[in-house]
Amino acid sequence: MSKKIFIFIILVNFLSNAVNAENKYEIIININNQIITNFDIEKETQYLLALSPSLNNLSLKQMKEIARNSLVREKIKENEILKYYKINYEDPQLLTFLSNIYNRLNMKNEDEFAAYLLKNDLDIKEVIKKIAKERAWNRLIFDKFNDLISVDETKIKNELEKKQTKSEIETSFLISEILFQSKNEEEFQETYNDIIKTIKESSFKSAASIYSISDTSINGGEIGWVNKNEISSLIYNELNKLNIGETTQPIKIASGFLMVYLEDLKKEDREINLEEELKKIIITEKNRQLNEYSTIYYKKIEKQIFINAK
Repeated sequence: MSKKIFIFIILVNFLSNAVNAENKYEIIININNQIITNFDIEKETQYLLALSPSLNNLSLKQMKEIARNSLVREKIKENEILKYYKINYEDPQLLTFLSNIYNRLNMKNEDEFAAYLLKNDLDIKEVIKKIAKERAWNRLIFDKFNDLISVDETKIKNELEKKQTKSEIETSFLISEILFQSKNEEEFQETYNDIIKTIKESSFKSAASIYSISDTSINGGEIGWVNKNEISSLIYNELNKLNIGETTQPIKIASGFLMVYLEDLKKEDREINLEEELKKIIITEKNRQLNEYSTIYYKKIEKQIFINAK
C-alpha cells in the first residue's frame, strides 16, 4: 500500500470517528422511565426557534436549556393527561389553533407555513401534535378546577353600567408577561436580577423564554392586545405607570410573581355593547383563574415526578 493511500485511509477514519463522536446518541433526562435524548433537544431547539424567531439572539447554551425545559414540561403534562384521557390528534379544531400560530408569524396559509417548517427540518404534523397535547392539558385543568372558578358577574355588570356611555375612548395594551416563583427572598432577588440582566442584554422575550413558568413562555411571554376591562385593576394600575418599552415591577399573584412588558398601546373611539363587553370580561377572568390553577397544578405534579438529569 502506498504511503499516500495509507494517509488517506487514516484521515477518513479520523474524520468518521469525529463525526460519530459529535452525533453520539445520549440520554440526557429520564422522567419516570421516559427518556429525552440529545437529539430530542436539538429537534426542540429547531422547533422553538422556528416558532419564536426572536430567540435567535440567545446563545446555543441558553437555547438548549430552554428546549430541555420545554420537553420536560411537555413530558410531565403528557404523563398526567394520559391518566385521564387519550389525546385526540385528529380533532379538526386543531387547525384553528394552527392558523393562530402561522398568522402570528405573518404567514397567509397552512401551505406557506408547511414550507417554512420544511426549511427548518420540521413537519407540520409535529406542530399539530404539540397543539393537541396543550389542548388536552387545558381540558384537564378545566375539568379539575372549573367548579372552583368564582366570578362575581353582578359586580362586573354594575361596574360596567356605572361608567357606561354609548361610546368611549378605549385604551388597549399590547403586552407580554414573565411569571416566576421563589421559595424565599434570596431566591426572589436572584431570579429578578437575572431577569433584569437578560432584558437589558437581550430582550424581554428572551427573558420570558428562559425564566417564565407560564405557558406563554414558548411565545416569548406574548399575551397580545388587551383592553382595560380584560385585566385586573391591579395590573391596569401598574401598566398605567409605564411608557412603551418598559416593564412593571414584580406583581404578587396567586401563582407567583408577574412582570408585564408594555410593547405598545392604542386609543380608539368605539361603540360599546354592554352585553358583549360583559361576556368578554367574564371569559377573560375565568381564563385568568384557570391559568393560575394550571401553573399551581403543574408545579405540584412536577414535585412528584422522578427526574434523573445528566
